[in-house]
Amino acid sequence: MARPRKFDEQTVLTAARDTFWRCGYAATSVQDLTDAAGLGTQSLYGAFGSKHDLFLRVLDDYCAYQSAGLEAAVTADPSPWHGITSAVSFEDGGRLDLPAQGCLMANSAAALSAQDEEVRARACRVYSETFALFTRQIAQAQERGEIDADIDPEATARALIAVMQGIEFLHKAGIGEEEMRLAKTAALELIERSVGR
Repeated sequence: MARPRKFDEQTVLTAARDTFWRCGYAATSVQDLTDAAGLGTQSLYGAFGSKHDLFLRVLDDYCAYQSAGLEAAVTADPSPWHGITSAVSFEDGGRLDLPAQGCLMANSAAALSAQDEEVRARACRVYSETFALFTRQIAQAQERGEIDADIDPEATARALIAVMQGIEFLHKAGIGEEEMRLAKTAALELIERSVGR
């Protein structure tokens, strides 16, 4: 008869996430994970499988949380266009943040996608979800007359995703606040002009 678990699963997942996020997948050892989670190796493997299985579970939870947060941030504004540009530039009143260590999914995709099909699939899924959200938001902005009705919502969504990822990269790279501000302003001004704002 199986014994009940004597640990909180979410606490373990959070500890594992923070360890992977800080060290990266390759540099994180099973010992690092057991130390962070306060579990023995057998308990960790019994609950979550291999290190890779645990990492994928952490990524799935992280991506679900981030996607929900992005959608909430984008749709909270009564103006569809302002909502999306505020989220893209991380000027949304603090609903989205820019952690110093960067986005866990973006970091993982950059490091692992070339050799890890499951990580690549998750990165592609997140991109597709973000693309669909941005495209819907842009179409709503067109319906409300906020932007030019003739622009291509999908092309604009792609441009906004590229801007958002670029801002994340600049932040992680340690670019100064003033240069970050100038880069954001320049990118958004170009997009605003292209959509007839």
